Amino acid sequence: MLNDKLKELGDYIDNVYSLKPMKLLEVNITKIEEDLKNLSKEQVTLGSNFNKDVSNIIKDFKKKETCNPVIIYELYTILIDFLRKSVIEEQAEILGIDHKMYKEEMRLLFKGKKG
Repeated sequence: MLNDKLKELGDYIDNVYSLKPMKLLEVNITKIEEDLKNLSKEQVTLGSNFNKDVSNIIKDFKKKETCNPVIIYELYTILIDFLRKSVIEEQAEILGIDHKMYKEEMRLLFKGKKG
């Protein structure tokens, strides 16, 4: 049974990585928007702080004369990598795969998907 769940998760991971990054974002943005509507006040505050921190980091790199395309590309890469990991972790949770086991068992799959 666990092997079946791990195989299903492996297939899901293959699907996630086969999607073009913009398609992955497009497919998940509606759910993200819905999740945002149900946030606690604390999470909204954390989100605001996160926004300020990222804005400050961008300003710092602009001062260092980092060009906009580099900043935009790096932010985009971080967003897509984080989204992939997030949807995969969510799917593992849906399948009832323990987080510790999931990390151990799926580590090799993640190594094969980098890049």
